[in-house]
Amino acid sequence: MPLLVDPFDKLTEDLKSTFRPQREWVDKRGLLLVTAHFLSGAGAGTWLFAWLLGLNWGLAIGWVLVAGGAVAHLLFLGKPLRFWRIVRMPQTSWISRGLLSISLFLLTALLYLLPGYFPGLPWNGDSGLGQALLVISLIATAGIFVYKGFVYAVAKAIPFWNTPLLPPLYIAYGLRGGLAVLFVASAIQGRAMDLESAKALELWMVLSTAILLLFYMGVMAGAGVTTAESIRHLVRGPASLPFYLGAVAVGLIIPVAFGIVSYFSPLTPGAMSAVALASLVGDFYIKYCVARAGIYLPVTVRFPARAH
Repeated sequence: MPLLVDPFDKLTEDLKSTFRPQREWVDKRGLLLVTAHFLSGAGAGTWLFAWLLGLNWGLAIGWVLVAGGAVAHLLFLGKPLRFWRIVRMPQTSWISRGLLSISLFLLTALLYLLPGYFPGLPWNGDSGLGQALLVISLIATAGIFVYKGFVYAVAKAIPFWNTPLLPPLYIAYGLRGGLAVLFVASAIQGRAMDLESAKALELWMVLSTAILLLFYMGVMAGAGVTTAESIRHLVRGPASLPFYLGAVAVGLIIPVAFGIVSYFSPLTPGAMSAVALASLVGDFYIKYCVARAGIYLPVTVRFPARAH
């Protein structure tokens, strides 16, 4: 067996298959898109929960994560300087809406944060302009949450993605990712954080995403032969190892188990941050697995009957 597979041979093999896997959004540079969706979702969740919990240091971390997601997006495009061609179609493209939401967030959130580092600026967070910037950044945050799921859900050629269940699942993972980032960052920096209220939120987020994921897979398993093949890819095929180990074991079972234990025996901040880190690993792998399990509808051709 050759060590290197010729891309043309791989494409030829895919075209011969009844169920052709999509590779553009998961293989090689496609991993940048998975990373972009992970970072931007976790960053938006971090910004939202940092604002709700009054953690100014968390706001800065959320901005950095979304900025990292934006960089990954641009690198995925191959020719970053031409990204403007994508963002000029928000009326029809969820990719355009997503990039516009990220751009709007990065601008307004940065302007909102700057007075905390440069007190001489003519506005601050309590001023009218500061509050307007905060509101716009939160609206852009909602756009970041929503667009990722819809980017996949509008793909009619891939039935496993083409479902209204996917956007809520991605929103839930973005929210729990943001809370997990705050847990990890607070432990690393030795920052104060209301562990009791945040711990309850984290457990609720993990449980809700687990239920959503099971419901999504259950519905998709009975939605047709192509979606059933996608499920087979997840549970018994090429994506089974990252699915069981990364998304299920590390991303769901460990956080749920420790979350339940914490109600009987309080966990230290370090232990909670380790659980939150496991949650983040699971967030990345569920996005990877959803992309990996994408399979195109079979192409069938009907030939005219032979005349006798």
